[in-house]
Amino acid sequence: MTSKLLCAAFILAALTLSITFSLQPDQQKVLLVSFDGFRWDYLYRVPTPHFHYVMKYGVHVKQVTNIFITKTYPNHYTLVTGLFAENHGIVANDMFDPILNKSFSLDTMNIYDSEFWEEATPIWITNQKAGHTSGAAMWPGTDVKIHESFPTHYMLYNESVSFEERVAKIIEWFTSKEPINLGLLYWEDPDDMGHHLGPDSPLMGPVISDIDNKLGYLIQMLKKANLWNTLNLIITSDHGMTQCSEERVIELDQYLDKEHYLLIDQSPVAAILPKEGKFDEVYEALAHAHPNMTVYKKEEIPERWHYKYNTRVQPIIAVADEGWYILQNKSEGLMLGNHGYDNALAEMHPIFLAHGPAFRKNFTKAAMNATDLYPLLCHLLGIPALPHNGSLSSVQDLLRPTAPRTVTHTQSPPPHHGSGKPGEHEQESNAYFIGVSLGSIIVIVFFITFFKHLIRSQIPALPDMQAEIAQPLLQA
Repeated sequence: MTSKLLCAAFILAALTLSITFSLQPDQQKVLLVSFDGFRWDYLYRVPTPHFHYVMKYGVHVKQVTNIFITKTYPNHYTLVTGLFAENHGIVANDMFDPILNKSFSLDTMNIYDSEFWEEATPIWITNQKAGHTSGAAMWPGTDVKIHESFPTHYMLYNESVSFEERVAKIIEWFTSKEPINLGLLYWEDPDDMGHHLGPDSPLMGPVISDIDNKLGYLIQMLKKANLWNTLNLIITSDHGMTQCSEERVIELDQYLDKEHYLLIDQSPVAAILPKEGKFDEVYEALAHAHPNMTVYKKEEIPERWHYKYNTRVQPIIAVADEGWYILQNKSEGLMLGNHGYDNALAEMHPIFLAHGPAFRKNFTKAAMNATDLYPLLCHLLGIPALPHNGSLSSVQDLLRPTAPRTVTHTQSPPPHHGSGKPGEHEQESNAYFIGVSLGSIIVIVFFITFFKHLIRSQIPALPDMQAEIAQPLLQA
């Protein structure tokens, strides 16, 4: 009888522990892909069967509100930090930091200056500190040494490297003996052609079709490597694109003496640094210069842009209306398509699609913020999220009900210069730890009860002794 009880006890304990630890999140793999400048409605401009394949078997968000300014470097850094530009410090593609007395520009190699990137910590560093490995194929910032770290594997940026070569590297890293759990993949189009042709050009149709074919190639390679059903693929972009023309140009030379200021960043958000003693003169000259240009002193920048509490934001910014261009003069030339405008504008909005074991199928969501991607990534990877401006709860409905849950304790990022609006942050409950605790309690209580019963059953009966002890003492 005792052996049967012991056997039953171990079976029950094993089942309890199995149920308990089955609640533990599996190690999720995530591949984040950005097609630069892919506007949300390109999905419907021409047939895009591979994008729609992902939408059918995954999730799709109709409206993604990115950050201001709607340019490449600020938004790509937001996607991997969850921060507004004023908090992560990459406020434009071209910057000047008056404290560092340094410039940052895509036209020069000084984008590799670590000091510009270290106001935030990108997700690949957090992932690696948690004991995992990351791999990046050309994602902006991944070939920069940030906080003394690179991704575990990365490719030096070289736009001549084909999409197929980048995909091959990503697949290699995911399937190696020590596989990565986080991959980042970047492709320059349709942004490059959108600038050149303009998004309204009928010639953009073949460009969009080519991007769809590239996505199809990626899906094919993931399936070939047996990753398609085990990896969480997220497809997004940094911004959209709008049509410009030579008839919608604002020339600063018509209003300002170029000797009185430096133009730090270009259209459509002109970052203007007046020379010493020239601030009032420059501002007054521009304030009402053109009906399609709004000029702000730094302290007057709208709060909704989350853009003024950083020293790299210049004393004056001039913001063009959608489709308008700001140049010093027309000799500089202009592109037929551009971005950087107000992030509330629909034509600035990018895409968001996802597929994988963590995501629902054939599910469409109305809206999200680009800052919400970072806590979602941390959640999927099972790593702690650093302070951010996003909200995991805002995108929780993209996940399957049985998707892993991870605690992400966050705090408001410290605003610059004592101001700024904090983001929304959350403390998620963790089913795993609750399950472990309850399971452990059940097992402990069961074993205490069982061994107590077992010990009692092994003690020999002493009826005579008990009877004698119960007798009263004999009287003399």
